[in-house]
Formats: sequence, C-alpha cells, structure tokens
Amino acid sequence: MQRLARAPRPANSSGSAPLPGLAASAAQRLPRWAFFLLLILYVGHGLFFRDPWRGDDLANIALAKSTAQSLISGNFSAVLLPQMQGLLWTEQGPLWPVIAALFMLPAYAWSALFDSTPSLKLLDDLARVPLAVTLAFGLVAIWKAVDRFARRREAQPVDPLGVGPNSRDFGKTLADCGLLLTVATLGVIYPWHQNGIASVGFLLQCLLLWALSTAPETPRRASGQVAVVTAAMLLAVGPGLAIANGIAVTLIFLWVGPYRLARGQFLGRWIALTTLMIGTWAMAAAFFTTTGYASHWWAQQLSDWQLTRIIRNPLELDLFRSWGREILWKWWPLWPVVIYGLWKHRRVKLSLAPHWAVPLIMAATLVIFGLLGPKQWQLHELLPVAPLALIAAFSLLTLPRPLVNLIDWFAVTLFTALGLFIWLYWLAFHFGVPQTLAQRIDIVAPGLQASFSWSEAFIGLAATVAWLALVGWRIRRGSPRLWRPVVISAGGVTLVWVLLMTLWLSAIDRIQGQSTLARSLQSAWQRSTANASGFTSCVQLSGDLKNLDAIAIALTTLPTRSSSDCRWRLGVTNTSGEITTLSGRMTGAERSQWKVIWRSSALEDRRFRERFVLIERNDPRP
Repeated sequence: MQRLARAPRPANSSGSAPLPGLAASAAQRLPRWAFFLLLILYVGHGLFFRDPWRGDDLANIALAKSTAQSLISGNFSAVLLPQMQGLLWTEQGPLWPVIAALFMLPAYAWSALFDSTPSLKLLDDLARVPLAVTLAFGLVAIWKAVDRFARRREAQPVDPLGVGPNSRDFGKTLADCGLLLTVATLGVIYPWHQNGIASVGFLLQCLLLWALSTAPETPRRASGQVAVVTAAMLLAVGPGLAIANGIAVTLIFLWVGPYRLARGQFLGRWIALTTLMIGTWAMAAAFFTTTGYASHWWAQQLSDWQLTRIIRNPLELDLFRSWGREILWKWWPLWPVVIYGLWKHRRVKLSLAPHWAVPLIMAATLVIFGLLGPKQWQLHELLPVAPLALIAAFSLLTLPRPLVNLIDWFAVTLFTALGLFIWLYWLAFHFGVPQTLAQRIDIVAPGLQASFSWSEAFIGLAATVAWLALVGWRIRRGSPRLWRPVVISAGGVTLVWVLLMTLWLSAIDRIQGQSTLARSLQSAWQRSTANASGFTSCVQLSGDLKNLDAIAIALTTLPTRSSSDCRWRLGVTNTSGEITTLSGRMTGAERSQWKVIWRSSALEDRRFRERFVLIERNDPRP
C-alpha cells in the first residue's frame, strides 16, 4: 500500500504560538509590593552618600561642577560642548553634564547668599538626583515598551480554547518579566549607578522601543518622539548611538510589515525633525564655542574605526574574543534565554512579527557598530540590554523546564555563595575572624579602618532574610509562574548589591574612590598658599582630564584653570621622572623654574603607573 505523505504543519508567520500551559496558567503578575520593593532597593542603593568612583563617575561629577561654574560666570559655551574649565571633553555630548549642573546651581546660589563654599559632598549628591530619576524612568520605560509590544495583535498567542489571559493581562505579565530580566542582568548594575552616560543610554534605548511599539498606528506622533530621542542620543552619548539607531529605525520601516504601511507618514517627518534639531545645535556649537572645538569634537567622535584595523588584519580576532568573553557574564541570564527563543522561533517570518524583528534589528545594529565603529563608541557592551530584554521576555513563553531550573538553581547557588562570602569578609574585617580573610583585606585596602554600624548591619540582615524567604518560596512553590525563572536572578543581584553598598561601602570607596589622593593634594596646595604672591593664584590643569584633572575639580577646592599664567600646575610624571603638563613635556631649562611640592604615592593610588605631581614656580614674581 502506498504510504501517504504527512502534510507539513503550517508555520505561524507572525511569531505567535499556541498558548503553552505555563503561559495559560501563569498570567498572574508578580505581587505589587514585592515588585516595588525590589525596584526601590535596586535603584536606591549605591547612588547617594558615597565618594565618586574612578572612571565615568568621577569624570562626570567634574564635568557637571565645571559646567555649573561656567554658567554662574556667564560662559554658556559649556552648554553646547562638554568642557572641563575650558578644556574640551570629547567622550560624550553636552546634555548630561548640563542636566547635572542645573541640579548643582541651587547649592551655589545658597552659598553665594550666605558667603560660603558649597560642600563637595552636597554637590556630588545633587548631581546624582537626575541619575536616580533616569534609572527609575528607564525601568518604567522598558516595562511600558514590553507591555505595548505584547499587546500587539501579532504578538498574541493562539488561544483556541479561550483559557489564556486577555491582551491587557498578557502585556502586563510580560512587562513584569522584561523588567525583571533587565534587573537580573549581571553586568549593568555597577555602570548604571555611576554618574555617567550608561544609564542615560539605557533610558534612551527604552524610550525608543516604547515609541516604536505603537508607531504603525500613530506614525506622525511617533515620528516626533523618535526624532527627539535620536537627537538626545547624539547630545547625551554621541553620534555613534544616534547613527546606529537611525539605521535600525530606517531598516524597521523599510522591512517590517506593519511599519512598511506607515513609512510614508513617518520617515520624512522623522528625518526632517531630527536634522533640524541636530543641525541647530551643530551650528550653534560651531559659532558660539572656542574656534576649532566643534570640528575637533566631531573628528574625535567619528575617527579611529575598528573596521580599518580588521581590514588590515582580518585574522586579528582579539576584539571579538574579548567581547564574547565579557557578554557571557555581563548579559547573564539574558543570552541563554534569547538564544533559545530565537532558535525556537527560527521559522517565524520576522517581517510579520514586529515583537521579534524590532528588538532584534536594534540589538544587531548596536553590536555591529560597536564592534566595527570608532573605539570609544562602546555600543556593543551595555546598550543592547534593552532590546535583548524584550526578546527574552517573549522567549519565556516557550522556555523548557530544564532551562528554567538551570537558570533558577544557578542563581540560587551563585548569589547565596556571594552573600556568604560578603558576610564572612565583613566578620573578618570587624572581628578579625577568619584571620586569613582579615589579612587579605589589609592587602586589598590598606589603611581602611573598621567602623561598626548597627543600621548597616540591620539592612544587610534584612536583605539576607528576604533572600532566604525568596529561595524558600522557590523551593515550596509548585504552581507555574511566567516570571518565576527570572525573579530569583533579579532578587539575587539586588541582594548582592545591597550587601555591598551597606556592609562594604567604605571599602569600595577606598578602592574605587580617590578621596585619599584628593585630600593629600588639597593639603599640599593649602600649605603652599601661605606665602603665595605674584602670578595668578590658580592651578593649571594637567590635560589628563579623566584622572588627575577630574580629581582636582570634583574632590578639591583648588582654583583650577586652563591658563598658562597660574602659579601652580598639575602634571603627570613617569618612572624616569619626566613631568608632562598641559603645555607638554617639560625640558631641563623649564624644569629648573619649577619645584615639586606634592607627589602622589602608591598608598594613595596603586593603580596608576604614572604619578601625579603639583608643581610651583620657583620665582613667584610675574
């Protein structure tokens, strides 16, 4: 008898699948009290009442302080291009330093009213207020973006029996999952709590996803929203993010089905508005800032492409290897969920599934431009997290139980072990037991003094008890929940962060901060000012903006300037004893006119091979 061929099962071209049992029974959302408690702990800890940390955190505090002082003096060029006391900063746009500076202005106004100097700690905390708002609003925006994409007709699961949730409940449940996946991502919590552009980039990516989620239905409104976000990307982060997302948006409206129908009303208006906003700023920056600053900023942002190195040496794969190693932990647990979801839906026609195509295009363009574009763009590390969280949220619908258990128990093991180590080191630090751990603390953070705090211990204990309760719930709970695979990871990341920011904040400030070095520099300068006369009583910056100059501006009250007629100068010295200042490397004849009155030591900062110096003129008379 002839065997009848089995008819192939028709593929669902929109990416919707029959509603699995997990999704049908798991439309119950995470309890709101637990949800908001998790977010408060995540956002609130590690922002205020600490020292600026080295890198972007310290540099942006210095930029904000310098911008605030420029605004007070009536110099508004710092609003157009980021500057430190007149020296151009080329690693980002001017928007974020201006926003942080505006929050500093009330402290300067209060000090001027009472003829006093604003506290450095107060200025630092005021500059972090917009950071807290940015991070919180970014988490709200990713929740809204996932919710809107999940409510789209193309994203609704096939539910012939009518047992599944309605589109509203389905969207909110997936939105909870998307936010929890974002919070659970290991590599983002530290940079997002620094006063830099990492959290700003995350917010803008989430706002772009949110705007695109309803763009096919409201193209004119969405074109204005996307134009504002695109311009803000250039002004806050730089042209790299704006270019990558501009190409992604164009591809979406040229290829993805629902968006193709609206491209006539969207693309022209979006391009015109974006060009108008960016062009207005570019012309103002060219005409109203120091000659050559605008062209130099653009040149630095658009030069030194990684692609040229790859073309010259196609077999050089170190960049890709290092990126691959980093994302294994920075994107955990996103990447295994995303990979499984894309594999499971590999037969889906992406052009008809915007909830898959839009975030996939955005993540791909960010990674490609980050790896091939200029080295300082760094688009491929943290910025893809927002679109990947959207993909992972939809991937949870078909996640198999073995992978769910793997992610769950890996999180339980990892974060329980990390919490245990944090407590053991805390006991060793305060009570000397175990002795080997106490000795290691002296090596890593020499000079750190133990100061027991009941409030810190109580917060740490409360966080630990909450973690144990969450693990106990996971062990006992038998009924499925769609958000169950990620709530343990999100809670574990929050636990470790809370413990570090309470029990070990002083040690982290000692290791990552520069307060010890700043106090030493401040003391040396104050001793020298006792007999100061002649020349301008100011300190010339060194040109090492991200390190020494940022320390001097953000953490001291030194009257820093960029002029060459200052009595003091900051400089960097190498192992040979040669000193480099803003004017260049000092020759023997020039060196004889200056004396070193301060030099940084290894105890103050062991990470820099070069040492910082403060030099004073031998002949103070002009």
